[in-house]
Amino acid sequence: KSFMENNKKTTLKEFLNNKKQTLRGILVETSSKDLAVVMFGGFERSGTTEKKFKTLADKLACSEISSLRFDATDCGLSDGDFYDMTTESLSENLFSAYNFLLNYSFKKVFFVAHSLAACALSLLVGKINIEKAILIAPALNQRELLRLWFAQKSNKEIKIDWNNYKNYYQEKEFIDNLNFDLITKCHKLNKEYRLKNHDCDYSNLFIPIKNSILLIHGDNDNTVPLQSLNIDFTNKIIIKNGDHDLERPGIIEQWLDKSVSFLKE
Repeated sequence: KSFMENNKKTTLKEFLNNKKQTLRGILVETSSKDLAVVMFGGFERSGTTEKKFKTLADKLACSEISSLRFDATDCGLSDGDFYDMTTESLSENLFSAYNFLLNYSFKKVFFVAHSLAACALSLLVGKINIEKAILIAPALNQRELLRLWFAQKSNKEIKIDWNNYKNYYQEKEFIDNLNFDLITKCHKLNKEYRLKNHDCDYSNLFIPIKNSILLIHGDNDNTVPLQSLNIDFTNKIIIKNGDHDLERPGIIEQWLDKSVSFLKE
């Protein structure tokens, strides 16, 4: 299925990941084959439907830049089983989307990754040519973020943030909990994701290409606090009062045009 609007063609596309599962995404295709941008959402998110990705895709199309926003395994429109999700499997999903665009004859592929998707992208550094990428609220410091989230989940009656979370969790209790599967918003997730990430910080993987990255982060993000980042990107947009999603009216406008300019430069 597809439709044309102002020389822009929007189509539902299917491609296989490394496990031969069908992934699906929305390809917004312009008349130019010079560049496509792949957009990948965060933990348990549907990249095809998120407002920030659709808005960015439409804005890119006005500059004759195509885009593919897609869903990870068992999220949104894609097949598979979320139970088996790991950072490595997300990276394989992203690599499959990247290859799909190259096989579609685009000359270059740039990246936009939100939250956990930034960790997936980091595993591709050095394996593929990442000429430009935008990281939106990247959850790179999994070591500390998993402890923050555990404290928040264990103390719902208290406002837990980056400044006080260490006062509201016990390390032994956190480590013991890693041995159990996790019930998420709408899935069950195997213990491997947290076992592999509880001592990981993916920040250093971006050091070789840090000057090719644009960071977009809200200063009021209580899910992935700006202070959690252990890397200082040269190019960055810090959104005042910005939350983790960065897609409310008045928020998107603060980073949309700058992001398009960054990708066009």
